[in-house]
Amino acid sequence: MKLRSITKRMFVLGLLTVLGTTGATSVATAEPQLPPAEVNATGLPHGGWDPVGPNSVGGLLAVSPAGLAMMVPSPPALWLSGDRGASWTARRGLPQETSIQGFFADPANPDRMLAVGNKPAGILGEWRGLLLRTTDRGQTWETLREWYPDGAFGMATDPAGRVVVVQNLDSLSVSTDGGEHWNDVPRTWPREGNAAPVGGLKLTMVGDDAYFTTAYPEYALWAVRGVSGKEPRAELVYRTNGEINQVAADGERLVVTVGPELHGSTDGGRTWTVLRRDPGEQPLREPHFVGGRLYVATYNDIDVSSDFGRTWTRKPVPAPGEGVSDMIDLPAVPGKPATTLISSLYRGVYADGGKSGYQQIGVPAESIRDLVTTGNLLRESVVAAGVQEIYNTPLPRGKVSATDRVWQSHPTDRLHEDARLSVSPGRPDVVWQVTRNGFALDVLRSGDGGRTWQFAAKAKEGLPRTIFAHPADPDRLLVSAFAPSGYVLYRSDDAGKTWEKLATDNGFIAFAGDPWNPDRIWGGDFDGLSRSDDGGKTWTHVTSDPVSSISVSRWGGGRVLIGGAGIHLSEDGGRTFRRVQDGEDPREISRILPHPFDFRVWFASNATGGGVLRSTDFGRTWSPVPGALPDSRVLSLAISADGRYLFAGTTQSGAYRLKLY
Repeated sequence: MKLRSITKRMFVLGLLTVLGTTGATSVATAEPQLPPAEVNATGLPHGGWDPVGPNSVGGLLAVSPAGLAMMVPSPPALWLSGDRGASWTARRGLPQETSIQGFFADPANPDRMLAVGNKPAGILGEWRGLLLRTTDRGQTWETLREWYPDGAFGMATDPAGRVVVVQNLDSLSVSTDGGEHWNDVPRTWPREGNAAPVGGLKLTMVGDDAYFTTAYPEYALWAVRGVSGKEPRAELVYRTNGEINQVAADGERLVVTVGPELHGSTDGGRTWTVLRRDPGEQPLREPHFVGGRLYVATYNDIDVSSDFGRTWTRKPVPAPGEGVSDMIDLPAVPGKPATTLISSLYRGVYADGGKSGYQQIGVPAESIRDLVTTGNLLRESVVAAGVQEIYNTPLPRGKVSATDRVWQSHPTDRLHEDARLSVSPGRPDVVWQVTRNGFALDVLRSGDGGRTWQFAAKAKEGLPRTIFAHPADPDRLLVSAFAPSGYVLYRSDDAGKTWEKLATDNGFIAFAGDPWNPDRIWGGDFDGLSRSDDGGKTWTHVTSDPVSSISVSRWGGGRVLIGGAGIHLSEDGGRTFRRVQDGEDPREISRILPHPFDFRVWFASNATGGGVLRSTDFGRTWSPVPGALPDSRVLSLAISADGRYLFAGTTQSGAYRLKLY
């Protein structure tokens, strides 16, 4: 009796999975075979690219009539949400080399926003500040004013955004018409050397007065009185034994942080009271007035007062160790109460649910530098390497909800900087990670889909470049690094228990292995492609075309593909290559990935804005994958074990999923 269609399909997939994980004898032929019946990845995908997370980035928050807005400071990007953070849209018209230090959204006009920031000036002590304005909700930005060499270190406005005050190195600049015309108040407050008021909450307004904290040598609170008048004047407001750091106001009351203390004033700064002293003597930071309440935080706790400091309630911050970067109240709407939002720059945006705890809503603005799938058909996970963090989630197969876009992260164990990932098809349930540890590197292993990690090597010399687990021998690992003495290559043949340091002149950033020969390894860098036939001990130079990604066919035909400035294909086992896709940037093709069952189909990601490419003729010709990505700068690719779902990791826009069939 014939097997039912779905049963037959699962049998074929299971058989192929076993072949790919046991090192069985190759069935290589001169030309690849057609794919198994019913596996067809050459047609139109089902739907478009769905955002899947991780919603892990915070920033400067604001509310406009159109909803919620968040500015990622650097590289700057504006994110907008009309459904209280359930979904987001990015606007990227800001100068990318600018670090935003102040953000305002017009409470009456949803299209008007202001941002102030700095660009590098190239000379120590000189800054190039910008005030930017959008009148089309972030699609385009215009520069209203530049400050050079004084820079722009913060912005405060009246509630309507007509009076705009910008803090500079040697002045305070004031506009009374929303930034069109300016009056500069020269510095009379002390400053020495290159001291600049870098950091948030250094400037605020109370009525027609602008209050600001000064830097070295006198950490004090000053004010410019009557900023909208013809003759504004600066005066010292408050100096104490400690160093005044940040300032906040609610239009009437003032607070400043002084080491572990919070000081407050209700009379414009004439008299002051100590409102709070941290019990653990930790520095207090990020004072905010939100919804009539006063907040101040450490890196692990938030103190809240509803009576201007007479009584306090303590609660943990949403992300331990990260503190708070901004806070606002999201107003009530029919069916939804007012909600306090807390932003943690490197962890996301959280809604304060009171007794029910925090709900992470985040923003999908993470750069996904590397991306892998791990596990098997029954239990599969996606693991991603961000800028400073590793994220993991069960592989999303159905409809993706807002809660599904919040992935697990690891905020308390360590920074995962410059991390790279690798999974061997021979052991698909294990993920290997190499990550920076100061000026050294660590190698970590996860056997549970990225949920927990254990050390396989600690503090080895060199900054990490890439890691590789061989497909034919999952115990064989290679780690490429750059050390003060030059390039370094580490090899382990026992799954990380012991390591050998190999001599090399190559700074490999990409590896691939022969699926049937554990001694054959391909390595690539900007100097070209090399091949090793002894497990990485010695190398033969093959081609000088820059290489940023390599892929070798599991199914015969002698196919080796290399990506860099375009794509090159070999159909004779890597002896000769020909260009099959043009390109210019040597880092352009960030990943080349074969479909696991449709042997005709390959995918390639373009890190410079070309999105995802697909070949349906064994890598010979390439075209864009149907369906546009919201962010076409793709750094990484992964595919599910059954070949149904393709995942793309983007620059500053998180990860996306495409259903192939």
